[in-house]
Amino acid sequence: MKKRNRILLSAIVVLILSSLACAALSTEPGASNFYMAKDSEGEIQTSVFSSTDDFYVFFDVSGVEAGANFESRWYALNIEGQDPNTPFQTIEYAYEEGISTVYFQLFTAEGWPAGNYRVEVYLEGAKVGEQSFSVQ
Repeated sequence: MKKRNRILLSAIVVLILSSLACAALSTEPGASNFYMAKDSEGEIQTSVFSSTDDFYVFFDVSGVEAGANFESRWYALNIEGQDPNTPFQTIEYAYEEGISTVYFQLFTAEGWPAGNYRVEVYLEGAKVGEQSFSVQ
C-alpha cells in the first residue's frame, strides 16, 4: 500500500512540475510590474507627484514581437473641466525587439493641476495594466 501511495505522489509531483515548466516556457505576449516614477530611470518610484514633475509609468514586457503597438491613455479623474472617462492624452509606442522594460513619459510646461489621475496601458488594443496617482 505504501509503495502505491509513493508512486501516486511521485506522479502528482511530476504533473505539477511539468505544468510549471510549460507555464514558464509560455511566450504569451504581456506586460507586468507596473509602477509610477518621477525619473526616466525609474529609481524615484511614487504615486504622489508635484505640479512640476514629469509622470513616468514603467512596466516589464515579455513575449512581445517587434512592432507591437503599446498605447498609454492618461485620465484626469477629478480635475475641473476634464471628463474623467475621456483621456486627455494618448501616447503610442511601437515595441522594439530586445527591450524588457518600457516606459511612457508625460510632461507639461504649464504645471499639473492638483487632483487624482490614472494611466491605462494597452497592447494591441487590449488593456494590460493601469496605475493611479495624484498631484499635490
